[in-house]
Amino acid sequence: MLMHLIFGPTCCGKTDFSIKLAQRLGWPVISLDRVQCCTQIATGSGRPSPAEIGCTERIYLADRPLVEGIIEADAAHAALKCVLESSESKLGMILEGGSISLLNAIMRDSYWSEKFTWCIHRLPLCDSATFLHRAKRRIRQMLSPEEGVPFLQELAMYVGHSAELGVLEGVVGYRFAITFARERHLSLVDLKKIEPELKEALIDGIAQEYLDHAKWQERDFPNIPATWKDQELDPDIVIKMDITNLYSGQNHS
Repeated sequence: MLMHLIFGPTCCGKTDFSIKLAQRLGWPVISLDRVQCCTQIATGSGRPSPAEIGCTERIYLADRPLVEGIIEADAAHAALKCVLESSESKLGMILEGGSISLLNAIMRDSYWSEKFTWCIHRLPLCDSATFLHRAKRRIRQMLSPEEGVPFLQELAMYVGHSAELGVLEGVVGYRFAITFARERHLSLVDLKKIEPELKEALIDGIAQEYLDHAKWQERDFPNIPATWKDQELDPDIVIKMDITNLYSGQNHS
């Protein structure tokens, strides 16, 4: 089976890339993002909306209540194997994500070199100015999404729920918003109605936290194992998969 692996730091366009690749190949996308397994924080975790997914299939490794915390890498790795073993897709699958711990678990396991052929798409970190521009655009969309629960509403739902807030304090974006409110003696509910100037400061701060996180990811991503077999794609497929066009409109993780 051929596996397309799309990985790179946050806000580099992995989700948009995976959806467009799925549209062209007709294969399912499996998200390797462990935070996206918590449906209660779909917006802040960067889950694409049903409209964005369109007619493609996107699979998450778990459907996990936030109170239980983020799924551990080993559990996510085991779930990924189960998904593949039960999949009806015989030609191939698309793996997309940025969880370093999960990628490490995958690349340490000989299962992945013995059973699959690989096509790797490593999306790099862009320059800081471009990154911050894209990140701020993404954050504005999160604050006022066309579908789903707004980012700040996701936070406000857990006022008084210490277990859930404890989980969110460990998640990039939510962590900054919680600290931002605490330092200004605001409740998380108050964040939804702050003045425009303060809202811009919130957006700037979250974007900078994303950039810091992306730099850490870029530094610590694992190397592709030498034992993984590379796929030489048919030239006609390569022509259809115009990578420049696939990178357009990078709003997601």
